Amino acid sequence: MSNWSYKNNSKWAGMYPNCSSKNSPNQSPINISLKDITQECGAKCEITIKYKPSKCYLVNDHNTITINYDAGSYIIYQNTWYELTKAKIHIPSLHSFNGERYAGEICLYHCTDKQCDSGVILSIPLYRGPDNGESVDFINQFINQAPVNTSAVEREVSVSDNWNIISLIPEDRTCFVYAGSLPHPPCTPGWTWIVFNQPTRIGATALKTLQHNIVEKGGQNVRETVPLKDYSKVYKVAHEWVKVYEERPIKQTAIQVNPNDVPNNEPPIEAPSNYSVVEDYFNRYRTKLKNLMLFIMIILIIAISIKFAKYIIRNDIVNKYLVPENLGNLANMNPGNMGNMGNMNQGNMGNMGNQGNQGNQGNQGNQGNMGNQGNQGNQGNQGNQGNMGNQGNQGNKGNQGNKGNQGNQGNMNKK
Repeated sequence: MSNWSYKNNSKWAGMYPNCSSKNSPNQSPINISLKDITQECGAKCEITIKYKPSKCYLVNDHNTITINYDAGSYIIYQNTWYELTKAKIHIPSLHSFNGERYAGEICLYHCTDKQCDSGVILSIPLYRGPDNGESVDFINQFINQAPVNTSAVEREVSVSDNWNIISLIPEDRTCFVYAGSLPHPPCTPGWTWIVFNQPTRIGATALKTLQHNIVEKGGQNVRETVPLKDYSKVYKVAHEWVKVYEERPIKQTAIQVNPNDVPNNEPPIEAPSNYSVVEDYFNRYRTKLKNLMLFIMIILIIAISIKFAKYIIRNDIVNKYLVPENLGNLANMNPGNMGNMGNMNQGNMGNMGNQGNQGNQGNQGNQGNMGNQGNQGNQGNQGNQGNMGNQGNQGNKGNQGNKGNQGNQGNMNKK
């Protein structure tokens, strides 16, 4: 173990030349800000991740929990295979994002040879969350057995057969790529950093354990961020350019990948049984599928509407249920009723005339009555003269008898 600590990181430049920005401009870690993103990097920055389960070997390296990983897991970046060798956990995060740090960060080191003087570091921010989930379970299996004090002695920790560091890869695999260095002495340059934008979860209990056993007892285990040079570039890699494959545990000894035997082009990788091809297809063509489903729904609505309209027309639904039945009967009843009213009126008028005529006949017997009574009868007879104008009233013939009433006038004179 060398004689340095994260506490005196301001003195590293005097102790290790490569830790000086003057001697080695591309230093790590940095603050990642949107204004520093140069451009998106597509096929050139395509990343393939294929990890397999491993046993767990722990070391406390300079107050930093370090996981030594079994051979056989790797990534492919720019047509080069890099094998996963170890992972380091920092509390809080090494990198800051728009000036803010996450609760932690785990850095996965990949190399092309055993010397591991350069390579690719896959960095995953950690945020505090509930004590459940795949990433939480991965960390909880070893966290309580991690060595508290700095020591070069490796300790094997019992974990499940399917314990796989791939559990830490976030769902959104958008990431940032930049050229940097080791984040600790000797600050060797030539390391490519791939930092995920979305953090993954660490349980509240595990985080509290790390803070107590590592930070409170041993002090900080992160280097201060180094200002990014004006000519340094940070590239953004979209989610679809990061492919992840998981390999289930097998009963045979894992064969270590020899980089010299690997061709420069991307190797054919068959998706394992647990890899969801449907999920990958859905993520890639999500928008197109959504538009297709919307189009199908519109077509179905139109087809159903046409069938419904045909049904209404064929069964005469409108006339049966929407038009009142009594409208036709009301129209038929009105003309007949009006005719009946006319007939009744005419008959009544004739009957009234007849009653008057009967009164006239009675006047013929009024010869012995007083003159006044005769005059009253004459007034009635005058009304009967009007009845003579009514054509068709046979009762008016009786009015001729009114002539006898003239004699009544003579009787009045005699008195």
